Amino acid sequence: MDLTHLKRNLKGDFFGGLAATLVALPSAIAFGLIIFAPLGVEYSARGAIGGILGCIAIGFLAPLLGGTARLVSAPCAPAAAVLSVFVMEMVRRDNSPSALALVPAYLSVVILISAGLQVLAGTLKGGRIIKYIPYPVVAGYLSGVGLL
Repeated sequence: MDLTHLKRNLKGDFFGGLAATLVALPSAIAFGLIIFAPLGVEYSARGAIGGILGCIAIGFLAPLLGGTARLVSAPCAPAAAVLSVFVMEMVRRDNSPSALALVPAYLSVVILISAGLQVLAGTLKGGRIIKYIPYPVVAGYLSGVGLL
């Protein structure tokens, strides 16, 4: 990408990214609330803030690290469901106030490990295996994600 192309499209790209972020923001807040819900009402604000920060972070990191043009990245329901189950299991094991205070830190570690694995898979060209998965399986998965 040359500098003239960047200058010519910067304004449109900025407002396009801003619009995509504003569309993704309500669902990101909802996903944050869902993830933190097992911790109780006192953690709901942290969940909403986490959703907002996650939406902002993905808005900045996806264009820098992503390799697909015109792809809008946003928080997704399946990830929220998996993380919510993780938090529920942590609460089920020990729901003392001191243990509950550590759950957001554990959640951060799980998210960072997941991000590291995604970067590793991308670096090793792990996306190439998709061509070996039958199309009906991929279509069924995406339909299921759409229902969530």
